Amino acid sequence: MNSSAMAVQDLSRSIVRLPLAVRLALDDIHGKYRRTVLGPLWIALGQAATIAGFTLVFSGLFNASPVEYALFLAAGLPAWALISTHLIEMPVALVHVKGYLESYEVPWLTHIWRRSLGYLFVFVHQILTFIVIGLILRIDWRPEMLLAIPGLLLTTFAGAGAGMFLAVFGARYRDLQHAMGIFASLLFFLTPVIWRPAQLPANEWIYHFNPLYYFMSVVRDPLLGTSPSADVWIIAGALSAALFALGFFSFSSSRGRLYHWL
Repeated sequence: MNSSAMAVQDLSRSIVRLPLAVRLALDDIHGKYRRTVLGPLWIALGQAATIAGFTLVFSGLFNASPVEYALFLAAGLPAWALISTHLIEMPVALVHVKGYLESYEVPWLTHIWRRSLGYLFVFVHQILTFIVIGLILRIDWRPEMLLAIPGLLLTTFAGAGAGMFLAVFGARYRDLQHAMGIFASLLFFLTPVIWRPAQLPANEWIYHFNPLYYFMSVVRDPLLGTSPSADVWIIAGALSAALFALGFFSFSSSRGRLYHWL
């Protein structure tokens, strides 16, 4: 069986066994917090501490209302965490499960979906901070907020596609994870995560040509009660399709040699 046929078979089998990826993702989260008192609630508490720190410093620098800025961060930081963890951790997605691949007959792509779903579940824990802040501030819970759900699915789909690409090249080149960590740190400042696009009128190209801006927008803007424009949805959708196609192409081209790289 050639590499492409192996990849197509792996994809079809991994989709059928998607519930397995869900269970593995949940086990990863539970295992990380096993025998702790608060369990995964530590994720939400860590997010709350980060928001408090950023609000204390940057609300004054940006001359913004601390309350509004805290809500802005509570909607944006979980979205950024979902994106950045794909960039930083996916290069070792297959490397770290080499023993699992040798011991169990599980589709290789299951471990990509496992990671993407795990990051999605972490997002759900982190967004609890936004809900708590919203309840305290008594914000209007608008129907537009539900648009965050398709935005979240679109971002996770794009992350899985990027994950396939990064996992393949991360298996071949072990320096990739370290390089992506540095790259993600740079992108944090070039992406409107802690600042608003309106605060950068002179250099709009910085975020207009940044693909991550569109994924941030389709998740964060609905949570803040704003519907992203049709252009933002179209670009985010096109980027998602392109990333998944690129990811599967790289996996398909390398499937036959991938085990030797591990």
